[in-house]
Amino acid sequence: MQNLRHFYISGIFLLCLTACDTKQNQTDTKTEDANSAPVSTTECYSYVTDKDTIATQFTLANGNITGALQYKLFEKDKNTGSLTGQMHGDTLVAEYSFMSEGVQSVREVVFLKKDDNLIEGFGDIEEKDGKMVFKDKAALKFDSNTPMKKMECK
Repeated sequence: MQNLRHFYISGIFLLCLTACDTKQNQTDTKTEDANSAPVSTTECYSYVTDKDTIATQFTLANGNITGALQYKLFEKDKNTGSLTGQMHGDTLVAEYSFMSEGVQSVREVVFLKKDDNLIEGFGDIEEKDGKMVFKDKAALKFDSNTPMKKMECK
């Protein structure tokens, strides 16, 4: 009889251990799910002078960028279009699809995120698959003469 009681107590103990372990695993999974949920942020930047405006607004989710970019530069054609790309550390690399003089174009753009600024990269370009892309992204020069400053999104 004592062996039978020992058997029941051991069984209840094992059942409790299994239930506690299962509950812990469920808690860990919920924490992982909450931590792995896509986090998105919207950021806005602009550079404005008396004659020039460059502005962007984009959403960053899991390293992917989607948004808009606009150039209104003195004595140049206005360009307004969409951005799609990725963040690589502090560098935004994207395709800028825009309309200029009634022609749809696509070109690669690269911006360095430094403090609360976005600084555009410039370098030699070439046409590939109907898009203008940089020949060598490692050789880009980042022009701090037109830094876009972070601002509150409207």
